[in-house]
Amino acid sequence: MVDLFAEMERDGFEEVVVYHDRNSGLKAIVAIHTTLNGSATGGTRMWEYASFSEAVSDVMSLARAMTLKCIGAGIDFGGGKAVIAGDPEKDKSKELLKSYAEFIQSLDGKFITGEDVGITNEDVRFMRNYCDHLTGVNYDPSPFTAYGVFHGMRACLKHVYGDESVEGVHVAIQGVGKVGMELARLLIDNGAKVTVSDLSSKRLEACRSFGAECVEPEEIYSVECDIFSPCALGGVIDQRTARILRCKIVAGSANNQLKDDTAGRILAERGILYAPDFIINAGGLITVANEYIYGEIDEERLKREIEGIGERLIDVFRLAERMSEERGAVVSEHQAALEWAMERMRSKSERRYAISEKYY
Repeated sequence: MVDLFAEMERDGFEEVVVYHDRNSGLKAIVAIHTTLNGSATGGTRMWEYASFSEAVSDVMSLARAMTLKCIGAGIDFGGGKAVIAGDPEKDKSKELLKSYAEFIQSLDGKFITGEDVGITNEDVRFMRNYCDHLTGVNYDPSPFTAYGVFHGMRACLKHVYGDESVEGVHVAIQGVGKVGMELARLLIDNGAKVTVSDLSSKRLEACRSFGAECVEPEEIYSVECDIFSPCALGGVIDQRTARILRCKIVAGSANNQLKDDTAGRILAERGILYAPDFIINAGGLITVANEYIYGEIDEERLKREIEGIGERLIDVFRLAERMSEERGAVVSEHQAALEWAMERMRSKSERRYAISEKYY
């Protein structure tokens, strides 16, 4: 059983709210990591968890990642996340979604949420009838997440090969849901070779229709390629898979791709460039933040903001190289990105504290 208070204390969580509505069957957890930079934001995931502890661990891990993602994207929101325990195919209902929306409304804007695994744009639009604190109502963030990953990949290629073109580049994509599918299309449209894996035969067939090759889920790790792209659930790069990957770059849309810090270090020691997930997959977050702030989205401005993901990745890659030289040991891109993000957070916190002191 997870020690919730110890976890909150260790990682600086402001609030974790557990809610159960017997009438609708809703069992939800909202984790608010920080509101230092503004309301906490993060999607709502509906998943059939094996236990309460598993659900808590997942939502807290995802909320921490959202804090990093907000910092990395340079937007004034904090990190949060929500999970609903249940099978979306069997347990999701209008009554459950209404109850969940009313629960989020009761948090008075401390948490702003939207779609994630198991929760669709259609669900969000329905919940909008009962809650003001939702994003992704009029815009699907998935294509913009894929757009950001695509431009992040170009930055990785520039750093490794000196050429950002994806033409002729071989990309192995693990998971072709909404983001992975769109990413595969983008890559193929721009001349890349794409190999995919997924648990859904229907999604694999769709990928074959526009030119992707397909392999079994476990085979994707050993595909010889330029880029391995995790676009499903997190934790897929552990100490074992980090050692068997046959690529030069890891760049994908999944959250929390590394099982632990050791996996990131193994990649670095093998000379495999890792694009930190909370930076490269921020396109969707940038989109929903724009929608929440402005209402209407200027797509050209939005795309320019998302393309900045590549520049931030290059900054982190160079930082990892400098840190490795200074410390006389390999520093992974993951570790460099964490230190980079924490420094940005400290700087913003100090500025805000100095402003508040001036007036109080």
